[in-house]
Formats: sequence, C-alpha cells, structure tokens
Amino acid sequence: MLDGEKAILEQKIAAATARMNELRRANREMEVKLVIYNAIAGRRKNLDDLSPNFIDDLQKEVAKRHEEVQKRMQELCSMDSSKPT
Repeated sequence: MLDGEKAILEQKIAAATARMNELRRANREMEVKLVIYNAIAGRRKNLDDLSPNFIDDLQKEVAKRHEEVQKRMQELCSMDSSKPT
C-alpha cells in the first residue's frame, strides 16, 4: 500500500470515528430525554433498571433543565416587575 493511500485511509477512519462518536453522543442525549419524558408521563415507575452512568447523565440533564427553568422564571419576573402599572 502506498503512503498516500494509507494517509487517505487514516483520514477517512478518523473522520468516520469522529462521526460515530458524535452519533453516540446524540443517541445518548435522546435516550436520556426519552427516560425523562416517560417518567413525567407516568410510563416509568422507577429508575431501577438504569446503569449508574446513565443515572449520572440523567441527573445532569435534569439539573440543566432545572437551571433553564429557573433562569426563565427570573426573566419573566423581571419583565413583569418592570412593566408600569
């Protein structure tokens, strides 16, 4: 195999690996969101069947969402208090 061909293949492998990692990350995010939505909808009674790593990711997502809600509530309260009555 020529050095040029080898370099091209290595580049393609690197690009495919990066794409695969991005898809894995996106898939994990969708799995976490699905568990959250199922829990909210009452379709999931507990989290006993989830791995500790998944629970950690779930906790991070819930904390992120909680922070976003708190921030939005503060924005709405400040908008409401700045309106003249």
